[in-house]
Amino acid sequence: MVDGVVKQGSTGWWKAAPALPAAVLLGLVATNGLHAAHAVIIAVACAPAVYLYWEAMARRDGASLKAVPEAQASSAALSYAQSVIDVIPDALVLLDGNRRVVEANTAARELFGVRLVGRDFSQVLRHPSAVEAMDQVLASSTVSREEITLLSPGERHFMLAALPIADKAAGGEAAPAMAIALHEITTLKRSEQLRADFVANASHELRTPLASVIGFIETLQGPAKGDPAAQERFLEIMAQESARMARLIDDLLSLSRIELDEHVVPSDSVDMSHVVDGVVEALSLAARDREMSIAVDLDAGMPPVIGDADQLTQVFQNLIDNAIKYGRAGSTIRIGGKVVERLPETGGPGVAVKVTNDGEGIAREHLPRLTDRFYRVDPARSRKKGGTGLGLAIVKHIVNRHRGRMLFESELGVGTTVTVYLPARAEEQSGK
Repeated sequence: MVDGVVKQGSTGWWKAAPALPAAVLLGLVATNGLHAAHAVIIAVACAPAVYLYWEAMARRDGASLKAVPEAQASSAALSYAQSVIDVIPDALVLLDGNRRVVEANTAARELFGVRLVGRDFSQVLRHPSAVEAMDQVLASSTVSREEITLLSPGERHFMLAALPIADKAAGGEAAPAMAIALHEITTLKRSEQLRADFVANASHELRTPLASVIGFIETLQGPAKGDPAAQERFLEIMAQESARMARLIDDLLSLSRIELDEHVVPSDSVDMSHVVDGVVEALSLAARDREMSIAVDLDAGMPPVIGDADQLTQVFQNLIDNAIKYGRAGSTIRIGGKVVERLPETGGPGVAVKVTNDGEGIAREHLPRLTDRFYRVDPARSRKKGGTGLGLAIVKHIVNRHRGRMLFESELGVGTTVTVYLPARAEEQSGK
Protein backbone atom coordinates (compact mmCIF):
# COMPACT_ATOMS: atom_id res chain seq x y z
CA MET A 1 0.00 0.00 0.00
CA VAL A 2 1.38 3.39 -1.01
CA ASP A 3 -0.05 6.69 0.31
CA GLY A 4 -3.24 5.04 1.41
CA VAL A 5 -3.96 3.46 -2.00
CA VAL A 6 -3.87 -0.28 -2.71
CA LYS A 7 -2.00 -1.26 -5.90
CA GLN A 8 -3.94 -2.51 -8.95
CA GLY A 9 -4.18 -6.28 -9.21
CA SER A 10 -4.56 -8.47 -12.22
CA THR A 11 -8.07 -9.71 -11.55
CA GLY A 12 -11.22 -7.57 -11.55
CA TRP A 13 -14.09 -10.00 -12.21
CA TRP A 14 -15.61 -9.15 -8.83
CA LYS A 15 -16.43 -5.63 -10.01
CA ALA A 16 -19.08 -6.97 -12.37
CA ALA A 17 -20.56 -9.54 -9.99
CA PRO A 18 -23.23 -7.19 -8.48
CA ALA A 19 -24.49 -6.55 -12.01
CA LEU A 20 -26.14 -10.00 -11.99
CA PRO A 21 -28.71 -9.33 -9.22
CA ALA A 22 -29.18 -5.82 -10.64
CA ALA A 23 -30.05 -7.34 -14.02
CA VAL A 24 -32.46 -9.74 -12.32
CA LEU A 25 -34.23 -6.82 -10.58
CA LEU A 26 -34.49 -4.87 -13.83
CA GLY A 27 -35.81 -7.94 -15.60
CA LEU A 28 -38.52 -8.44 -12.98
CA VAL A 29 -39.55 -4.79 -13.24
CA ALA A 30 -39.62 -4.94 -17.03
CA THR A 31 -41.86 -8.04 -16.97
CA ASN A 32 -44.15 -6.57 -14.27
CA GLY A 33 -42.98 -9.21 -11.86
CA LEU A 34 -41.84 -6.56 -9.38
CA HIS A 35 -43.02 -3.01 -8.69
CA ALA A 36 -40.34 -0.38 -9.44
CA ALA A 37 -40.61 1.06 -5.92
CA HIS A 38 -40.03 -2.39 -4.42
CA ALA A 39 -36.98 -2.87 -6.64
CA VAL A 40 -35.54 0.39 -5.31
CA ILE A 41 -36.21 -0.77 -1.74
CA ILE A 42 -34.33 -4.03 -2.35
CA ALA A 43 -31.45 -2.20 -4.03
CA VAL A 44 -31.14 0.28 -1.16
CA ALA A 45 -31.28 -2.51 1.42
CA CYS A 46 -28.50 -4.37 -0.38
CA ALA A 47 -26.24 -1.33 -0.87
CA PRO A 48 -24.24 -1.77 2.40
CA ALA A 49 -23.64 -5.45 1.61
CA VAL A 50 -22.44 -4.61 -1.92
CA TYR A 51 -20.09 -1.99 -0.51
CA LEU A 52 -18.58 -4.46 2.00
CA TYR A 53 -18.30 -7.09 -0.75
CA TRP A 54 -16.40 -4.71 -3.03
CA GLU A 55 -14.06 -3.68 -0.22
CA ALA A 56 -13.27 -7.29 0.77
CA MET A 57 -12.64 -8.41 -2.81
CA ALA A 58 -10.50 -5.36 -3.55
CA ARG A 59 -8.26 -6.11 -0.58
CA ARG A 60 -7.98 -9.76 -1.54
CA ASP A 61 -7.14 -9.22 -5.20
CA GLY A 62 -5.16 -6.00 -4.78
CA ALA A 63 -7.51 -3.87 -6.87
CA SER A 64 -7.31 -0.07 -6.70
CA LEU A 65 -9.45 1.19 -3.85
CA LYS A 66 -8.85 4.32 -1.85
CA ALA A 67 -8.47 3.47 1.77
CA VAL A 68 -10.73 5.70 3.82
CA PRO A 69 -11.43 5.49 7.51
CA GLU A 70 -14.12 2.90 8.24
CA ALA A 71 -16.41 5.38 9.99
CA GLN A 72 -16.16 7.82 7.07
CA ALA A 73 -16.98 5.11 4.51
CA SER A 74 -19.96 3.92 6.53
CA SER A 75 -21.24 7.47 6.91
CA ALA A 76 -20.94 8.10 3.17
CA ALA A 77 -22.81 4.89 2.35
CA LEU A 78 -25.63 5.75 4.76
CA SER A 79 -25.83 9.29 3.40
CA TYR A 80 -26.10 7.95 -0.14
CA ALA A 81 -28.80 5.46 0.82
CA GLN A 82 -30.78 8.19 2.61
CA SER A 83 -30.57 10.43 -0.47
CA VAL A 84 -31.89 7.61 -2.64
CA ILE A 85 -34.92 6.77 -0.49
CA ASP A 86 -35.77 10.44 0.04
CA VAL A 87 -36.44 10.95 -3.67
CA ILE A 88 -38.92 8.04 -3.80
CA PRO A 89 -42.41 9.62 -4.08
CA ASP A 90 -44.05 6.80 -2.10
CA ALA A 91 -43.86 6.76 1.68
CA LEU A 92 -41.10 4.32 2.74
CA VAL A 93 -40.36 3.22 6.30
CA LEU A 94 -37.72 0.74 7.51
CA LEU A 95 -38.58 -1.19 10.69
CA ASP A 96 -36.63 -3.44 13.04
CA GLY A 97 -37.81 -6.76 14.37
CA ASN A 98 -39.92 -5.04 17.05
CA ARG A 99 -41.72 -2.85 14.48
CA ARG A 100 -39.79 0.23 15.62
CA VAL A 101 -38.95 2.77 12.92
CA VAL A 102 -35.27 2.68 11.95
CA GLU A 103 -35.49 5.12 9.05
CA ALA A 104 -38.16 6.97 7.03
CA ASN A 105 -38.05 8.96 3.82
CA THR A 106 -39.38 12.47 3.21
CA ALA A 107 -42.77 11.25 1.92
CA ALA A 108 -43.29 9.16 5.07
CA ARG A 109 -42.39 12.06 7.36
CA GLU A 110 -44.85 14.30 5.50
CA LEU A 111 -47.56 11.68 5.90
CA PHE A 112 -47.00 10.61 9.51
CA GLY A 113 -44.99 13.44 11.06
CA VAL A 114 -41.30 14.17 11.48
CA ARG A 115 -40.82 12.32 14.79
CA LEU A 116 -40.97 8.77 13.43
CA VAL A 117 -37.59 7.17 14.22
CA GLY A 118 -37.72 5.00 17.32
CA ARG A 119 -41.52 4.79 17.47
CA ASP A 120 -43.57 1.61 17.22
CA PHE A 121 -44.99 1.91 13.69
CA SER A 122 -48.11 -0.06 14.62
CA GLN A 123 -48.93 2.83 16.97
CA VAL A 124 -48.32 5.37 14.20
CA LEU A 125 -50.28 3.55 11.48
CA ARG A 126 -53.28 2.36 13.47
CA HIS A 127 -54.87 0.13 10.87
CA PRO A 128 -55.70 -3.57 11.45
CA SER A 129 -54.67 -4.63 7.93
CA ALA A 130 -51.34 -2.79 8.22
CA VAL A 131 -50.54 -4.43 11.57
CA GLU A 132 -51.51 -7.82 10.15
CA ALA A 133 -49.17 -7.27 7.18
CA MET A 134 -46.26 -6.38 9.49
CA ASP A 135 -46.90 -9.43 11.66
CA GLN A 136 -46.97 -11.67 8.57
CA VAL A 137 -43.58 -10.41 7.39
CA LEU A 138 -42.00 -10.89 10.81
CA ALA A 139 -43.50 -14.37 11.21
CA SER A 140 -42.86 -15.83 7.76
CA SER A 141 -40.54 -13.40 5.90
CA THR A 142 -43.03 -13.22 3.02
CA VAL A 143 -44.20 -10.16 1.13
CA SER A 144 -47.62 -8.87 2.20
CA ARG A 145 -49.83 -6.42 0.30
CA GLU A 146 -52.94 -4.71 1.63
CA GLU A 147 -55.22 -1.88 0.49
CA ILE A 148 -55.85 0.52 3.37
CA THR A 149 -57.80 3.74 3.93
CA LEU A 150 -56.66 6.52 6.26
CA LEU A 151 -59.44 8.84 7.45
CA SER A 152 -57.50 11.76 8.94
CA PRO A 153 -56.78 14.33 7.72
CA GLY A 154 -59.23 13.64 4.89
CA GLU A 155 -59.94 10.24 3.38
CA ARG A 156 -56.91 8.82 1.56
CA HIS A 157 -56.37 5.38 0.02
CA PHE A 158 -53.06 3.51 -0.14
CA MET A 159 -51.68 0.23 -1.41
CA LEU A 160 -49.39 -0.99 1.38
CA ALA A 161 -46.54 -3.41 0.70
CA ALA A 162 -44.56 -4.99 3.56
CA LEU A 163 -41.29 -6.66 2.51
CA PRO A 164 -38.63 -8.56 4.49
CA ILE A 165 -35.18 -7.04 3.89
CA ALA A 166 -32.81 -8.66 6.41
CA ASP A 167 -32.26 -11.55 8.77
CA LYS A 168 -32.99 -10.20 12.25
CA ALA A 169 -30.85 -12.87 13.90
CA ALA A 170 -27.83 -11.90 11.82
CA GLY A 171 -28.30 -8.17 11.94
CA GLY A 172 -29.33 -7.72 15.53
CA GLU A 173 -32.46 -6.25 17.06
CA ALA A 174 -31.75 -2.72 15.75
CA ALA A 175 -31.14 -3.80 12.13
CA PRO A 176 -33.91 -3.17 9.59
CA ALA A 177 -36.05 -6.31 9.35
CA MET A 178 -38.68 -5.07 6.91
CA ALA A 179 -39.69 -2.17 4.72
CA ILE A 180 -43.15 -0.66 4.51
CA ALA A 181 -44.03 1.14 1.26
CA LEU A 182 -47.30 3.04 0.84
CA HIS A 183 -48.34 3.92 -2.71
CA GLU A 184 -51.23 6.39 -2.77
CA ILE A 185 -54.19 5.41 -4.97
CA THR A 186 -56.60 8.10 -3.75
CA THR A 187 -56.90 9.75 -7.16
CA LEU A 188 -57.65 6.42 -8.82
CA LYS A 189 -60.28 5.53 -6.22
CA ARG A 190 -61.91 8.95 -6.43
CA SER A 191 -61.98 8.81 -10.22
CA GLU A 192 -63.80 5.48 -10.13
CA GLN A 193 -66.31 6.72 -7.56
CA LEU A 194 -66.83 10.05 -9.31
CA ARG A 195 -67.62 8.38 -12.61
CA ALA A 196 -70.27 6.24 -10.93
CA ASP A 197 -71.69 9.18 -8.95
CA PHE A 198 -71.79 11.47 -11.96
CA VAL A 199 -73.79 8.98 -14.03
CA ALA A 200 -76.20 8.28 -11.15
CA ASN A 201 -76.69 11.93 -10.17
CA ALA A 202 -76.92 13.26 -13.72
CA SER A 203 -79.47 10.65 -14.77
CA HIS A 204 -81.58 11.32 -11.66
CA GLU A 205 -81.51 15.13 -11.60
CA LEU A 206 -81.62 15.75 -15.35
CA ARG A 207 -84.54 13.42 -15.97
CA THR A 208 -87.25 15.86 -14.78
CA PRO A 209 -86.21 19.02 -16.67
CA LEU A 210 -85.35 16.98 -19.77
CA ALA A 211 -88.79 15.32 -19.71
CA SER A 212 -90.39 18.79 -19.41
CA VAL A 213 -88.47 20.12 -22.42
CA ILE A 214 -89.37 17.06 -24.51
CA GLY A 215 -93.03 17.41 -23.52
CA PHE A 216 -93.15 21.08 -24.48
CA ILE A 217 -91.46 20.37 -27.83
CA GLU A 218 -94.12 17.74 -28.60
CA THR A 219 -96.84 20.21 -27.62
CA LEU A 220 -95.40 22.94 -29.85
CA GLN A 221 -95.21 20.49 -32.73
CA GLY A 222 -98.81 19.39 -32.17
CA PRO A 223 -101.71 21.12 -30.34
CA ALA A 224 -99.91 24.49 -29.89
CA LYS A 225 -98.50 24.60 -33.41
CA GLY A 226 -100.67 27.55 -34.42
CA ASP A 227 -101.02 29.22 -30.99
CA PRO A 228 -98.50 32.12 -30.63
CA ALA A 229 -99.45 32.80 -26.99
CA ALA A 230 -98.89 29.15 -25.99
CA GLN A 231 -95.65 29.03 -27.95
CA GLU A 232 -94.27 32.07 -26.13
CA ARG A 233 -95.26 30.64 -22.72
CA PHE A 234 -93.82 27.21 -23.45
CA LEU A 235 -90.59 28.58 -24.92
CA GLU A 236 -90.01 30.63 -21.76
CA ILE A 237 -90.45 27.54 -19.58
CA MET A 238 -88.14 25.57 -21.88
CA ALA A 239 -85.49 28.28 -21.56
CA GLN A 240 -85.75 28.11 -17.75
CA GLU A 241 -85.46 24.30 -17.71
CA SER A 242 -82.52 24.38 -20.12
CA ALA A 243 -80.74 26.94 -17.94
CA ARG A 244 -81.39 24.75 -14.90
CA MET A 245 -79.84 21.74 -16.67
CA ALA A 246 -76.81 23.85 -17.63
CA ARG A 247 -76.35 24.99 -13.99
CA LEU A 248 -76.72 21.42 -12.79
CA ILE A 249 -74.07 20.11 -15.20
CA ASP A 250 -71.70 22.96 -14.26
CA ASP A 251 -72.13 22.19 -10.54
CA LEU A 252 -71.65 18.45 -11.09
CA LEU A 253 -68.43 19.06 -13.01
CA SER A 254 -67.22 21.54 -10.38
CA LEU A 255 -67.98 19.07 -7.58
CA SER A 256 -66.17 16.27 -9.43
CA ARG A 257 -63.03 18.38 -9.88
CA ILE A 258 -63.02 19.43 -6.22
CA GLU A 259 -63.54 15.88 -4.92
CA LEU A 260 -60.75 14.59 -7.15
CA ASP A 261 -58.21 16.93 -5.51
CA GLU A 262 -59.71 16.95 -2.00
CA HIS A 263 -56.79 14.99 -0.53
CA VAL A 264 -54.24 17.53 -1.85
CA VAL A 265 -53.80 20.35 0.68
CA PRO A 266 -53.40 23.82 -0.90
CA SER A 267 -50.10 25.60 -0.32
CA ASP A 268 -50.81 29.24 -1.18
CA SER A 269 -51.26 32.11 1.28
CA VAL A 270 -54.71 33.74 1.11
CA ASP A 271 -55.89 37.00 2.69
CA MET A 272 -59.47 36.36 3.78
CA SER A 273 -60.26 40.08 3.97
CA HIS A 274 -59.46 40.37 0.27
CA VAL A 275 -61.60 37.30 -0.57
CA VAL A 276 -64.64 38.51 1.41
CA ASP A 277 -64.44 42.07 0.05
CA GLY A 278 -64.31 40.76 -3.52
CA VAL A 279 -67.35 38.50 -3.05
CA VAL A 280 -69.38 41.25 -1.35
CA GLU A 281 -68.65 43.63 -4.21
CA ALA A 282 -69.68 41.01 -6.79
CA LEU A 283 -72.98 40.21 -5.02
CA SER A 284 -73.94 43.75 -3.96
CA LEU A 285 -76.25 44.17 -6.97
CA ALA A 286 -78.15 40.95 -6.16
CA ALA A 287 -78.56 42.19 -2.57
CA ARG A 288 -79.88 45.60 -3.74
CA ASP A 289 -82.44 43.84 -5.95
CA ARG A 290 -83.97 42.46 -2.73
CA GLU A 291 -83.43 45.75 -0.87
CA MET A 292 -80.88 44.04 1.38
CA SER A 293 -77.59 45.39 2.74
CA ILE A 294 -74.37 43.57 3.58
CA ALA A 295 -72.43 44.56 6.72
CA VAL A 296 -68.81 43.36 6.94
CA ASP A 297 -66.92 43.34 10.25
CA LEU A 298 -63.54 41.55 10.05
CA ASP A 299 -60.93 41.78 12.80
CA ALA A 300 -57.86 43.82 11.87
CA GLY A 301 -54.69 41.77 11.56
CA MET A 302 -56.36 38.49 10.60
CA PRO A 303 -53.52 36.13 9.57
CA PRO A 304 -53.35 34.66 6.06
CA VAL A 305 -54.75 31.15 5.74
CA ILE A 306 -53.44 28.14 3.83
CA GLY A 307 -55.65 27.97 0.80
CA ASP A 308 -56.67 28.27 -2.82
CA ALA A 309 -58.01 31.80 -3.41
CA ASP A 310 -60.38 30.76 -6.22
CA GLN A 311 -61.92 27.94 -4.21
CA LEU A 312 -62.32 30.07 -1.07
CA THR A 313 -63.99 32.72 -3.22
CA GLN A 314 -66.37 30.00 -4.43
CA VAL A 315 -67.15 29.08 -0.80
CA PHE A 316 -68.19 32.59 0.22
CA GLN A 317 -69.96 33.31 -3.07
CA ASN A 318 -72.16 30.32 -2.34
CA LEU A 319 -72.76 31.17 1.33
CA ILE A 320 -73.48 34.87 0.76
CA ASP A 321 -75.63 34.11 -2.31
CA ASN A 322 -77.68 31.67 -0.17
CA ALA A 323 -78.02 34.35 2.51
CA ILE A 324 -79.40 36.75 -0.10
CA LYS A 325 -81.79 34.19 -1.66
CA TYR A 326 -83.19 32.81 1.59
CA GLY A 327 -82.93 35.90 3.81
CA ARG A 328 -85.82 38.26 4.50
CA ALA A 329 -86.20 41.04 1.90
CA GLY A 330 -85.01 44.37 3.28
CA SER A 331 -82.88 42.77 6.01
CA THR A 332 -79.12 42.95 6.60
CA ILE A 333 -76.63 40.16 5.94
CA ARG A 334 -73.83 40.22 8.50
CA ILE A 335 -70.34 38.91 7.77
CA GLY A 336 -67.91 38.68 10.68
CA GLY A 337 -64.35 37.43 10.92
CA LYS A 338 -62.04 36.90 13.88
CA VAL A 339 -58.78 35.28 14.90
CA VAL A 340 -59.15 31.89 16.62
CA GLU A 341 -56.36 30.69 18.92
CA ARG A 342 -57.47 27.04 18.90
CA LEU A 343 -59.50 25.68 16.02
CA PRO A 344 -62.04 22.90 16.69
CA GLU A 345 -60.49 19.42 16.38
CA THR A 346 -57.01 20.50 15.16
CA GLY A 347 -56.24 22.73 18.14
CA GLY A 348 -54.06 25.06 16.05
CA PRO A 349 -54.59 28.77 15.40
CA GLY A 350 -56.65 30.07 12.49
CA VAL A 351 -59.57 32.28 11.51
CA ALA A 352 -63.36 31.99 11.68
CA VAL A 353 -65.63 33.76 9.17
CA LYS A 354 -69.40 33.90 9.82
CA VAL A 355 -72.23 34.63 7.37
CA THR A 356 -75.58 35.44 9.06
CA ASN A 357 -78.95 36.24 7.55
CA ASP A 358 -82.37 37.13 8.97
CA GLY A 359 -84.97 34.77 7.55
CA GLU A 360 -87.22 31.81 8.10
CA GLY A 361 -84.44 29.67 9.54
CA ILE A 362 -83.94 25.92 9.21
CA ALA A 363 -85.40 23.22 11.46
CA ARG A 364 -82.84 21.41 13.60
CA GLU A 365 -83.43 18.01 11.97
CA HIS A 366 -82.33 19.35 8.59
CA LEU A 367 -78.97 20.80 9.71
CA PRO A 368 -76.89 17.55 9.60
CA ARG A 369 -77.92 16.91 5.97
CA LEU A 370 -77.50 20.37 4.47
CA THR A 371 -74.24 19.42 2.74
CA ASP A 372 -75.59 16.19 1.21
CA ARG A 373 -75.83 16.15 -2.56
CA PHE A 374 -79.23 17.29 -3.83
CA TYR A 375 -80.65 17.63 -0.31
CA ARG A 376 -83.14 20.49 -0.13
CA VAL A 377 -85.09 21.71 2.91
CA ASP A 378 -87.82 22.98 0.56
CA PRO A 379 -87.32 21.43 -2.91
CA ALA A 380 -89.93 23.57 -4.68
CA ARG A 381 -88.58 26.81 -3.23
CA SER A 382 -84.98 25.83 -3.98
CA ARG A 383 -85.73 25.05 -7.63
CA LYS A 384 -87.75 28.27 -7.98
CA LYS A 385 -84.69 30.26 -6.84
CA GLY A 386 -82.41 28.42 -9.26
CA GLY A 387 -80.75 26.08 -6.76
CA THR A 388 -79.24 22.77 -7.92
CA GLY A 389 -78.90 21.16 -4.50
CA LEU A 390 -75.11 20.93 -4.93
CA GLY A 391 -73.89 24.30 -3.63
CA LEU A 392 -73.31 23.33 -0.01
CA ALA A 393 -71.86 19.95 -1.05
CA ILE A 394 -69.27 21.88 -3.08
CA VAL A 395 -68.59 24.16 -0.09
CA LYS A 396 -68.14 21.16 2.23
CA HIS A 397 -65.54 19.49 0.00
CA ILE A 398 -63.60 22.74 -0.48
CA VAL A 399 -63.51 23.31 3.29
CA ASN A 400 -62.39 19.69 3.79
CA ARG A 401 -59.59 20.16 1.27
CA HIS A 402 -58.42 23.19 3.27
CA ARG A 403 -58.48 21.05 6.45
CA GLY A 404 -61.09 23.40 7.88
CA ARG A 405 -64.51 22.96 9.39
CA MET A 406 -67.99 24.33 8.74
CA LEU A 407 -70.68 24.82 11.39
CA PHE A 408 -74.41 25.55 10.86
CA GLU A 409 -76.59 27.30 13.44
CA SER A 410 -80.22 28.21 12.80
CA GLU A 411 -83.40 29.19 14.61
CA LEU A 412 -86.82 29.06 13.01
CA GLY A 413 -88.23 32.52 12.38
CA VAL A 414 -84.92 34.20 13.26
CA GLY A 415 -82.26 33.23 10.69
CA THR A 416 -79.20 31.13 9.94
CA THR A 417 -75.47 31.46 10.63
CA VAL A 418 -72.75 29.51 8.80
CA THR A 419 -69.23 29.61 10.29
CA VAL A 420 -66.16 28.51 8.33
CA TYR A 421 -62.98 27.74 10.30
CA LEU A 422 -59.67 27.75 8.40
CA PRO A 423 -56.10 27.10 9.69
CA ALA A 424 -53.52 29.90 9.55
CA ARG A 425 -50.27 29.50 7.67
CA ALA A 426 -47.43 27.72 9.50
CA GLU A 427 -45.21 30.80 9.65
CA GLU A 428 -48.09 32.76 11.15
CA GLN A 429 -48.71 29.99 13.67
CA SER A 430 -45.09 30.07 14.80
CA GLY A 431 -45.07 33.83 15.02
CA LYS A 432 -42.49 34.37 12.24
